[in-house]
Amino acid sequence: MGATLGDRRRATVTALAVAAMTLVAVSLTGCSFLSGGSSDGGPDITELTQPDTSPPPVTPIRGGTGTPSDRLAADVVHDVEAYWHLRFPPEFGRRWIPLHAFHAVDPAKPNLPPECTRRPIDMNKQALYCPAMDVIIWDRLGLVPELRAKYGNGGVLLALAHEVGHAVQERIGIDVGTQIRERSRYPPILLEAMADCFAGVVVRASVNGELAHVRIEEKDLDRALSALLSFRDPVGFELGPNAHGDAFDRASAFLDGYQNGASRCAAMTAQNQLFTQRGFTTVQELLQSGNLPLDELLASMVPDTQAWFTALVSSRGRRWAAPPLRPDSGCSSSSAARQGPVRFCPDSGTLSASPATLGSVHSRGDYATGTLVASRYALAALAALGKPVRGPDAGRAAVCLAGAYTRSLLDRNTSGFGLSPGDVDEAVDELLNQDYAARDATGTPPADQGFQRVGAFREGTLGGAAKCGI
Repeated sequence: MGATLGDRRRATVTALAVAAMTLVAVSLTGCSFLSGGSSDGGPDITELTQPDTSPPPVTPIRGGTGTPSDRLAADVVHDVEAYWHLRFPPEFGRRWIPLHAFHAVDPAKPNLPPECTRRPIDMNKQALYCPAMDVIIWDRLGLVPELRAKYGNGGVLLALAHEVGHAVQERIGIDVGTQIRERSRYPPILLEAMADCFAGVVVRASVNGELAHVRIEEKDLDRALSALLSFRDPVGFELGPNAHGDAFDRASAFLDGYQNGASRCAAMTAQNQLFTQRGFTTVQELLQSGNLPLDELLASMVPDTQAWFTALVSSRGRRWAAPPLRPDSGCSSSSAARQGPVRFCPDSGTLSASPATLGSVHSRGDYATGTLVASRYALAALAALGKPVRGPDAGRAAVCLAGAYTRSLLDRNTSGFGLSPGDVDEAVDELLNQDYAARDATGTPPADQGFQRVGAFREGTLGGAAKCGI
């Protein structure tokens, strides 16, 4: 979070800092899409508009010893390919071309074609689609067991479905040659977003019971989405040939596929997608990891938030001035306290914050705090507009409006309060893991899951306040 955009004078980040960030990026990017070569054979251009009812392919899996993690990975990739075998024809008017092979590898001795791996260690805790050989490869000893232990079966499904998503790209014509010829149309971060989107399509099919072996329930989606977000790019990582996206970019693409289907994924372009990933622009941002101390954040953000929500209410034909945010005063009812560290008191129309409890939120990043502040000002604005501030719809509207406010900060190119790299990630993390921002004026915890809260925030970020029902 930056105090003012005007203070963000462009500075040269030291070569040492850039090198350090690059090393971190290489170790944490996770899923990969290697360039070079082309897949065996092109898509069958025979027009098909109905599901393919022929038996699904059973693409061979090379490697593995039959451990529980090996069996889970095998079930996942066979289920995912069977899904595309069935659904690819009506979606894209072509038959699904079976993958050449799946490889479950030990990173110490992958024994893979040189077209797919440069060094054995490159596969450590990684999965990738290799277009040169048309194969999916994964680390069977590190990646799959770790995902399964931390995130459940849904984490493994999402990670491997992402890689098959790159194979889907090849089969709809976005092959390596197309990517090279149309680099500006298909930058790397867009290709990763499309694969995340196609993974969302498959995860929805699993939730709906459409996969033969791997079934996850909606209540498991927060853990699954956390697995995907664990592969986000490091904070401050520049957009470039290795960019995969920040937490918002990846969650947004996944939700697009989950909610809207495969045709939406295929229609993604660099022009119709919002990517929030940003690189550090000053040495100070780099040294602070883009975060301000709590008192500096509130001193800078609160006046800006007041002004934005006052203007929003005025644009809807109401006269109102957003109240100040006061520490532990004027809003002490039990229902207000249940809202969390930042509260809106509907009886008095005031806002208050508890610095003692807000500190634990702020330790997760300054815009985790900022998201709570924006959501409580959103409730105050809803009240000023005569909208309900109690009930689940009020909580969703508050989160959506916090997203709309965040978009205004992303779009800002003049002096004033602004965002730093990592801020939108902090908002996503807060919404995925905590429900304070979605609580209504009574402090009632919402029934929505984290991924649904992220979805509401995304609606406001992409569509503005009009998407929030006001």
